[in-house]
Amino acid sequence: MRILMLGSKEYPFHSGEGFEKKPSGGIEVHVEKLSKYLARNGHDVIIITRMFPGQKRHEKKGRIQVVRVPFINSTILRTFSFNLLSFFKAIKLARSGRLTAMHCHGQVAGFFGFFLSKLSGRPMVYTPHGIAYLWPTPIRLTLGFFDRIALRGAKKALFISPREKEALATHARSWALLSNGIDFDDYMAAKADGNGTRFIFIGRLVREKGLPLLLDAFSRLQKDETNAELVIAGDGPMRNAVVSFMAANPRLKIRFLGWRRDVPALLSSADAFVLPSQERGQPIALLEAMAAGKTVITSLPYIDDGKTGLSFRAMSVDGLYKKMLYACRNRFECSALGANATQSVQGLSWEVVVKRFISEYQSL
Repeated sequence: MRILMLGSKEYPFHSGEGFEKKPSGGIEVHVEKLSKYLARNGHDVIIITRMFPGQKRHEKKGRIQVVRVPFINSTILRTFSFNLLSFFKAIKLARSGRLTAMHCHGQVAGFFGFFLSKLSGRPMVYTPHGIAYLWPTPIRLTLGFFDRIALRGAKKALFISPREKEALATHARSWALLSNGIDFDDYMAAKADGNGTRFIFIGRLVREKGLPLLLDAFSRLQKDETNAELVIAGDGPMRNAVVSFMAANPRLKIRFLGWRRDVPALLSSADAFVLPSQERGQPIALLEAMAAGKTVITSLPYIDDGKTGLSFRAMSVDGLYKKMLYACRNRFECSALGANATQSVQGLSWEVVVKRFISEYQSL
């Protein structure tokens, strides 16, 4: 097959470092991994993405062809300009007749994919990658409209989050619930060193991830558990807020690492992974933490409380604090939770997950 990927803002992941104002996230990781494993299974992939200084406009890596387009690097026009230019670039590729399908990722790419599919006659599949309910009203309404257009135009919606499926499947002509995948070779279970409990947050530094909640809860925790430590790895709009909080609270044991490539090593050095997110997607970092055998503390519905992790009610500082305190005082029990978590995600290796995507593409 020959699959065209639209909507990924950079390839490879984080190649826009130092130039892009808003770090990339789940879409970019998902597309990169999905493309890698499609290629391993003998299929061709074309990725249309943004071009950053020093990058080639066209690049081929085995069965993966990368086509880069310019964009307007501003907060308002960044995403729209990239997807508009991707649309014009994709028209020739789609009309060539050599495409099996177009896979659009995110609302704006899905909106343009609707028209691209109509013009070219090639089938489109669509993956939402999150729901825009946390955005200000004008943006939320616009993205909601794009979502509905994309879902109606897609021959099939491929959801990777049960919560996205529940919210949006009624608008789709046809749908399937799949999943993100994990590279298990990278995330082997390991124990953290030291006597204290090291918590780690890995992800984009945005309010939707629950960072203010985490900082409040850790402030309370350290009064009871002085050996507890919080490590924050990532970058984003809340970077300055995190740095300012640390400066205002120098006695708190918080380490800020910025964006890092060595996620497997960071997870290995931690006892517990904390994600108090308000988002509705399926965070790859959470799956990676489960694969690494870490105690996962989250408000998202991907763990079974007391069996594969520790769950608390969303937006509850007190709930998060109590779960973190439990992790500090019950390390043996939490080690068993991490082992159970690893076992629970064995079926989510990319070798397994990609076959489900291949089956969906072939059904078109």
